[in-house]
Amino acid sequence: MNMSLVDHGLDRTQPIPKQLYEILRRRIVANTLQPGERISEAALAQEFDVSRTPLRAALQQLATEGLVTVRPQVGTLVAKLDVAQLNEAVFIRSALECAVVEKLARESVDLSAIEHLLSLQAVAADVDDYATFFQHDEAFHAKLAELAGTPTSWKLVQSVKGHVDRQRYTLMAGIPMRSQRAFQEHQDIVNCIRAGDVAGASKAMAIHVASVLELEQ
Repeated sequence: MNMSLVDHGLDRTQPIPKQLYEILRRRIVANTLQPGERISEAALAQEFDVSRTPLRAALQQLATEGLVTVRPQVGTLVAKLDVAQLNEAVFIRSALECAVVEKLARESVDLSAIEHLLSLQAVAADVDDYATFFQHDEAFHAKLAELAGTPTSWKLVQSVKGHVDRQRYTLMAGIPMRSQRAFQEHQDIVNCIRAGDVAGASKAMAIHVASVLELEQ
């Protein structure tokens, strides 16, 4: 079983701050960097062989998403889970993603481009490789938004869902075969879209998005 999200080396031909942001975000989501843990700019600069300028840009973006906090005289810390932010992010994500699948169902959009992603999810779910499944899950939701002609909706979701991702990852990591349930929810969503069932697609997506709140019950 894959126990953590994978870090990728830096591509020096691409913007460094964005890559650092993505790596640090993966570590926070996977609890490799744990809530309350201090983030050392010096250590990260040495690890990635970069100056502190791109690191600070990455950390600022993480702070905007509520994933890190900066405290005077203390430094940058991984933020603890904020339940209020989690609930708000679930609300925003549900509103946007339900609208996406409603549009897809109403317009009878061809979903053949989704098949490969579902196949990859099936393989990961079968072996309970939740880290890999998590990555394919992200690609699935992004592709739905793209097919609906609203890719910016997914970018908006990403900007607010940091705490949601932490809960999703914890949920899949903490409950054996939880990724299989998520895979079934994806299939339910796709089946409703293909059937032109606007209300059903919306309901299936709402259930899927709200599943992260199970840990708060």
